[in-house]
Amino acid sequence: MVQAPPQDDETLRLATFLSQLAYEDLPPEVIEQAKRSILNILGCALGSANASPARKAAAALLPAGVPDGTGGASGATATIWGRAERGSLDDAALLNGIAATTADYDDTHLPTVIHPSCTPIAAILPFAETHHLSGKEVILAVVAAVEAQCAVGLAVSPSSYKKGWHITGLTGSFSGAAGVAKLLRLPPGQFAAALGHASSMASGTRAMFGTDTKTLHAGLHARNGITAAKLASAGFASCVGPIEAWARLVSTSFDVTQIAALARGGPWQILQIAFKPYPCGIVIHPLIDACLEMRASFSRADAAVSTGPTGIDDIAEIEVVANPQLVRLCNVRHPRTGLETIFSLYHGCAVALVHGRAGPAEFSDSVAAHDARVRAVRDCVTVRTDEMMRDDEAILHFKSLPSADGVVRETTVRVEHALGSVENPLSKEFLEEKFSSQAESSLGREKANAIIKACWELDLMDDVADFVKLLGTTVV
Repeated sequence: MVQAPPQDDETLRLATFLSQLAYEDLPPEVIEQAKRSILNILGCALGSANASPARKAAAALLPAGVPDGTGGASGATATIWGRAERGSLDDAALLNGIAATTADYDDTHLPTVIHPSCTPIAAILPFAETHHLSGKEVILAVVAAVEAQCAVGLAVSPSSYKKGWHITGLTGSFSGAAGVAKLLRLPPGQFAAALGHASSMASGTRAMFGTDTKTLHAGLHARNGITAAKLASAGFASCVGPIEAWARLVSTSFDVTQIAALARGGPWQILQIAFKPYPCGIVIHPLIDACLEMRASFSRADAAVSTGPTGIDDIAEIEVVANPQLVRLCNVRHPRTGLETIFSLYHGCAVALVHGRAGPAEFSDSVAAHDARVRAVRDCVTVRTDEMMRDDEAILHFKSLPSADGVVRETTVRVEHALGSVENPLSKEFLEEKFSSQAESSLGREKANAIIKACWELDLMDDVADFVKLLGTTVV
């Protein structure tokens, strides 16, 4: 059983709990959630493995002239997901992390809006592949990593985000370090040192949203986590209470009790993860739900006698009422690139209304820059914020242009919990389809189906290496 240390050191208390945590201590629903997280992240990475940020990063980092799938360079032993090349452990973690977060399709911890699975899984799977570790070890490491990152995020939220820090970047090194420290089976003192090293690697600002640099946050901290844990395993030491010391610098609302809340019997934060049905900021999701519902009403048989607008071209104004986080994170009115659409509440509303869909194709460069109807609808959207509303909740009020007889029609749509939220979760079938839609183009249906099956049976694997190699475009 996990025992709390006697020292008054919250970092060490967290490290002791995670170091001593055993697979048998995990509730079944936590194990299932970890599998869902892995499947979801792998799909996100495969879907963006050849998108601009990952492609440019691979060109910069992978050795030129290496034959496809041979791993010809010395030390190129780890799978680059969705690519034929192999790379070093560090490069694999960095490139896989960049790809997994590019489309912002990865999961979200709603209390902090951290994307908690991308960074640790990008570190854990290459490490487990190259060290021939078991599926149970991977699952346990993912849980430990997510819990560490969310604990740190809860401790420094919300003021760190309001100050301009990107919460996923700011806390990512802690998850990478915790995940690899768990795989290395570090004792509490060395585990705490790994978290201490991570505190000196923690960074990432919201100013980078919509740029290639934003995708670097997850990949960089996956690589950082490997470095931090390996240094700690060699006795490379840190200070007492490193998370506490760091948190006081980045947050004016620092809550020290959150660091080791799980060790004191607090809830599993991995169960607060939401999986995304749309590739954009999660605070946009209730708006998309509402606009898709409005779009569906246009084709109903009674549309002609509706009390609301009767078609997209009839809409003159869309007033959004939502939590202020929506404006803080996603206030780009007219995005110029696919990366910028991720942070545009206006674009999310517009593509849902105009196209009746909000998938990767609708958040692309071409739709961002060249779709005139989408641009016109973006200009119809206004926003009013309400601190009392949750991030997964929104009210949209639609007004029509005046009819020939001067009548303005109005409709209000309220979304209590967006699709994919904890209260309105995606089904297992939805997650499988989401994975397949991203993976099949590069891997083919047969291999995609094999990966889905393997994810659900991960706890039965003695060595995950062959499973991870399936993620490359060429199996070695």
